[in-house]
Amino acid sequence: MNQNEAVQQNSKPRRVSKKKGKALNNPPVKRLLLPTVVYLIIATQIPFIVTIYYSFQEWNLMRPDKGVTFTWFTNFIKALSAPSFYEVAMNTLILTTSVLMICFVCGLLLALLMNRNFVGKGIVRTMFISPFFVMPTVSGIIWKTMVYNPSFGFSAYFANVFGVAPYDWFTQNPLLAVIFIISWMWIPFFMLILLAGLQSLPMELIEAAQLDGANRLQQFFNVTIPHLVRYIEVVVLLGLMFILQVFGEIYVTTSGGPGFASTNLSFLVYRTGFQSWDVGGASAIGVITVILTIVMMLLMFKVLRRMFKEEQA
Repeated sequence: MNQNEAVQQNSKPRRVSKKKGKALNNPPVKRLLLPTVVYLIIATQIPFIVTIYYSFQEWNLMRPDKGVTFTWFTNFIKALSAPSFYEVAMNTLILTTSVLMICFVCGLLLALLMNRNFVGKGIVRTMFISPFFVMPTVSGIIWKTMVYNPSFGFSAYFANVFGVAPYDWFTQNPLLAVIFIISWMWIPFFMLILLAGLQSLPMELIEAAQLDGANRLQQFFNVTIPHLVRYIEVVVLLGLMFILQVFGEIYVTTSGGPGFASTNLSFLVYRTGFQSWDVGGASAIGVITVILTIVMMLLMFKVLRRMFKEEQA
């Protein structure tokens, strides 16, 4: 058996047994799932329907005398015609793609490292995972005060060591500063998912590749990567979904500034709704953000599918 046959044999989808299908169609099982379905509808779909409703309303909390009036697509037109919207959309695209690339590359390298046996592996793994469990606001404050501060942060210390002027990250390059903070938090998540994929790789595939004379690099691209396709798709799509919703790190570090230099779409919803008190405008931007998120996820899924199909072909 050569390595390509082994990969194809391992990647064949498993059929769901008839017993499992009957279990899912069993009325008692459906009754057990009903509370979860009801909760998900109440927690996710009803708020989104309310958001869609308010996106067609003109409602400013600073002008209660005007009340709530139906305005059709006025809020969407105002949002899309504002120059700041396209700057914010570009910030969101740059932030999301940059964080995904950094997290995937670093997460894969760390997963390959943690897939080996060495002394102190448990301690090192705990240290690598710990940033993922830090709250977004806490991580933002840590980086703002201990790393990026131009007076007493780590960046200022190393600048003094090398005899260069301290770099004020939040003034000179705020978006890049936010990208590093978010990447630091999400690299462990990528590492854990990819490590699970590496640990599920059957050794028979590696042995078959070695018997065929494949070197380490060929084994990685022809055996390991095809096996990780499902895991890569899951981690990239989940990462995309959550990174598009980033808010806390921006709020405690830059507040979206200077101007709109580090504002993403999620933070623009906050600025419109809780600084300008424009509920209708914030709802319209929220609906646009959801639509753009779905479009980006579908495009990313197609790109990943096409890329891995070309590699396997």
